[in-house]
Amino acid sequence: MHLVPASDDQKAQRDALTYAEWGPLLTVEGYAAREQRLRAHPWARADMRTWLLCSEEGAVLASCETFRTDSFLRAPGGGLLPGDSFAIASVFTEERLRGRGYATRLMDLLAAELERQPRAHAALLFSDVGPRIYARSGYRELPAWDWHLSPAPGAPGESVDVLLGEADVARGLARLRRPDAPFFFWPTPPQLDWHLERGRIYVEHLDCSPPASCGATVGDATALWGLVGRSAELTVLMLDARSPGEATALLKAARREASRAGLSRVVLWEEPGLAPLLPLVEGATRVARQGSLPMVRPLRPDLPPAPLPPVPRGLWV
Repeated sequence: MHLVPASDDQKAQRDALTYAEWGPLLTVEGYAAREQRLRAHPWARADMRTWLLCSEEGAVLASCETFRTDSFLRAPGGGLLPGDSFAIASVFTEERLRGRGYATRLMDLLAAELERQPRAHAALLFSDVGPRIYARSGYRELPAWDWHLSPAPGAPGESVDVLLGEADVARGLARLRRPDAPFFFWPTPPQLDWHLERGRIYVEHLDCSPPASCGATVGDATALWGLVGRSAELTVLMLDARSPGEATALLKAARREASRAGLSRVVLWEEPGLAPLLPLVEGATRVARQGSLPMVRPLRPDLPPAPLPPVPRGLWV
């Protein structure tokens, strides 16, 4: 068995097979169009690849995608050393080929390929099938908790200093503090816009309106959010709050934006830096995440083993 990059024709062939797994709400044609549209996004054009595990005869046994994302190691003096990490998505084996270890072999060969990249730091994935299959290939799971808030009436801008629009994503991201961690991943503005592009696609199929804002600021604190998938939810992609009051103000704006757009709730991924603040936000409920379990595999021997890096929703693929 060997690993090869997929051609455009092979990507389309895989789309036809993966529709049953990831195509709810869309027709077969709509799903194919979604995949083409997401691949055409600037972030995907620059940083996405599709990989095939093939037999010696050339038959495709399994597939996945990788997205390059920025990551940083903290030097002894506190400075940040940039590198490349790789988010892995859409790991797929046809039902008739399952149970033969092809997904594990794919992940092992892919890790060996990524380790050869000159600035490689780590691989990151979000498992919907639990940790066991990926633990075989050296991945460690991270805690996975969500916070849910119900929509609330009112003007979103009343509780914050400024509401952010899509044109303000880069400015909002630049305001966020980098994690005080020995190693962490960090998204780029095009990466966050790729999430918003998913929302632009799905809003046509959901009984809701596009959110009029995609974030807010209050003091030095910032939140970025959006409708980003096939559920009618407002998802907080990034949150940097310095106090319970700032977290409350930003999430109140998000709740009001969710109400204005006709969305069912606000969803926020818990990170270590937010864990002390979110229980103090009125109406916030902590629930175990269903799917999207973050898992990390080092691609270099000197990557700090602990603590595990924070993973905001903006890093998901």
